[in-house]
Amino acid sequence: MENLFRLDGKVAVVMGGAGGIGEIMAQGLASQGAKVVVASRNMAKLEEVAKKIRTETKSEAIAFQVDITEKQSVVQLVKQVVSKFGTVDILVNSQGANLKRAAVDFPAEDWDLMFDVNVKGTMISCGEFGKVMIEKKRGKVINLSSVRGVRATLWGGNEGYCATKGAVDMITRSLASEWAPYNINVNAIAPSLIYTELAKATLQDPERLQKYLANVPLKRVGQPQDLVGACIFLASAASDFITGQILYLDGGLTAIG
Repeated sequence: MENLFRLDGKVAVVMGGAGGIGEIMAQGLASQGAKVVVASRNMAKLEEVAKKIRTETKSEAIAFQVDITEKQSVVQLVKQVVSKFGTVDILVNSQGANLKRAAVDFPAEDWDLMFDVNVKGTMISCGEFGKVMIEKKRGKVINLSSVRGVRATLWGGNEGYCATKGAVDMITRSLASEWAPYNINVNAIAPSLIYTELAKATLQDPERLQKYLANVPLKRVGQPQDLVGACIFLASAASDFITGQILYLDGGLTAIG
């Protein structure tokens, strides 16, 4: 029982590993013994993240560059990871884009960008890394969703983002069903407002922030580290009988409707 959450010997790939949420989740997985690959387009930042993980956790961590919206780039990443570590046990899709635009004047190119990153990127990553997991008949996939997949905001501008996260929820449930025969668990973490660069517009608007917090029972904004425990849980043996679930890390926001 004492090893229920340990990930010793497991290989974890964190897509979007250069971002605040991706970095903290990669560090959390490494703290439990996983060998971690952080991947995104920003190689300089990735190298910093990998070095920090190695220093602070003593676990192996390596950076690879990838464009999650391009299938061949992800195919190449899979080859690099398997060549380096022999397999993949855990996939975390933490990449994300969030552009606030009024519904009556939503640029098509911004809509496409969000769907490319949030939906297409998740689909491609799951598909390519899923091939490795299907072959070995074992794996854990953790997608990054949001409460905005099921709840609108009290202010405008989130039509595109909400749509992408609803799509991520259904990708998660669909793959959980399709891949259950291969003993692959597919779940999603769905946070509310988290203190990151993406949340600056809300965090710097006192009126909007207070309106938001009025609907959060715990009365605070989430921190990136609030996601770590859930990520470790869904990556570990502790969640072996859980699949197709969206875990809301929201301070109680979705509990009160």
